[in-house]
Amino acid sequence: MNTNKRKKYDKFVVVCIAGQSNAVGFDESPVNKKIAYKNLDNSRIKQLGFYGDDNLKIVDLDYCAQAMQDMRVHNRPNTATCGTKGIHLPLANLLLDHIPNDYGVLVLSISYGGTGFTGEAPKGTYSDILKKPIEIGAGEGTIAQRWGANTAYYETLRDRIKYALELNDQNKFAGIVWCQGENDMLDAAMHKSCFEAMTAQLFEELNTTNLASRTPKGIWDKDIWYNLETVGYWYGQGQCQKIWDNYRTWNEKTYIEIPRETDSNEINGTGQTASIRGAHYGNDAFEKVVAPRVLQKMIDMNTFKNF
Repeated sequence: MNTNKRKKYDKFVVVCIAGQSNAVGFDESPVNKKIAYKNLDNSRIKQLGFYGDDNLKIVDLDYCAQAMQDMRVHNRPNTATCGTKGIHLPLANLLLDHIPNDYGVLVLSISYGGTGFTGEAPKGTYSDILKKPIEIGAGEGTIAQRWGANTAYYETLRDRIKYALELNDQNKFAGIVWCQGENDMLDAAMHKSCFEAMTAQLFEELNTTNLASRTPKGIWDKDIWYNLETVGYWYGQGQCQKIWDNYRTWNEKTYIEIPRETDSNEINGTGQTASIRGAHYGNDAFEKVVAPRVLQKMIDMNTFKNF
């Protein structure tokens, strides 16, 4: 008898990470191979693939998640590991203690650095077949476009959530973790208007499906959407503070505070992803600080009560 055979999971608790660069995960610090993640054999933690033949397939989740922005090109010096790190693996790992033992965690990473609601970026071209934005010559992933109602990014968010839940009629939805706003720092009022229009459309459209019962409250509304604070650097830039104040007002119950002193790429960063190292969480901040605070907020919201 082969005792090393991995169990195959086909039921999942789905969690979505969306927004711009701090949602993609630009942590440049080296991977610590000594970290005792529960999913070292990748049996319970998966992601919905974005790249090439992986697109729309359930594949293993590693430190560098597949997202609209392909971060595999950022090799870390002196390591064999490719890509940057985000919240995806640390959060999924923490979720395992709060879901049924026969469920896995399925992560959707729908994010791209430098994107926003304001400005002149195009709405993008969306593929119903691929369920992601497409642009000629863009290669894997996509190019920086715009968030908002009826954009290609919005359709990607909506349709990948639906797709993941429809893979199995027992799949559950834990929430959307959103980190975005830095690129809209010159116009907090317009950002607020566009964000609220997009989320209202998302909830309305998902409530017309048969998927509302998969959410903790049985409805798609503000309580499945978690607004995550950005790294401390941004709160002195433009109207970023006002943007996050608006997020808090929109729904304080799901608003996630992060200490301003939380590490950025100023510590153990390489500067490969951005010239301003303080602009992105780094030095394993996602594992040490950010993911635990997201998990606690989900617990506070009784996310796992009926799972």
